[in-house]
Amino acid sequence: MIIRENVQKVSIPINIFKKYKMDSIAYFDIETTGFKKEEDKIILISLGWYLDQENLNIKQYYAENLEDERELLKAFGKDIEEFITWCSYNGLAFDEPFIKFRFQKNKLEYGVPSEHIDLYRLIRPYYKQLGIDRCNLKTVEKFIGIQRKDTIDGGLSVELYNKYLQTSSNELKEKIMLHNYEDVLNLPKIFNLIYRVDNNEEIIREDAITEKQIRYLNFLMKKNNIKIDKEFKKISKKAASRIIDGILKGALDNEKLENIIKNSY
Repeated sequence: MIIRENVQKVSIPINIFKKYKMDSIAYFDIETTGFKKEEDKIILISLGWYLDQENLNIKQYYAENLEDERELLKAFGKDIEEFITWCSYNGLAFDEPFIKFRFQKNKLEYGVPSEHIDLYRLIRPYYKQLGIDRCNLKTVEKFIGIQRKDTIDGGLSVELYNKYLQTSSNELKEKIMLHNYEDVLNLPKIFNLIYRVDNNEEIIREDAITEKQIRYLNFLMKKNNIKIDKEFKKISKKAASRIIDGILKGALDNEKLENIIKNSY
């Protein structure tokens, strides 16, 4: 197994950095041998965190062979336990469940962060209004002016890794590691776009809550003496229905309500 660390300057405007508490977040991404967590393995993880307001430390865990997965997960597991929040791009659907399953498969017990900021889910409801052609990571990066050095995608990295296993080519290894490295390097920069969405009332999600739902929710909250810090304006119709249903059934406390709202952004 190879472990590599590198510190790179990634400056974010201080108001954005503080608003999202970016110095307390673990930024991560994985590469695997396929899409089936029951059969495939993790062959590379990149984990980033801020050392201060400008310097991002990125640590990479690379499996030189398929038997390295357990050692890779052990090293990563020890580091990720220090964080309560991690951040990915579409990691709620893929990276997080994959990591959890591979921990279990390898009989490893490490705690992963309880809060997950999935930038894909935050951008997806707004990308068309923002003028972004697609919602995949590289398209979003280009939209905000990020120029990558790497030239591959996640699917190609699987093919390259299989070739690496046969050849031990340093060139192939570096291509795979650079791709995963830049996936993590660019995650903090996307918070600039999240901030723009959060602070522009004219940007409305496609499946936005209706005015009727807002009025009814305000009525229900006042009637039931419910007070929460989050606003309703940018949640989905589906989330609004869940909240209304929960209040009517008396099944939701303030914390659960806030979690539904936060996870619907």
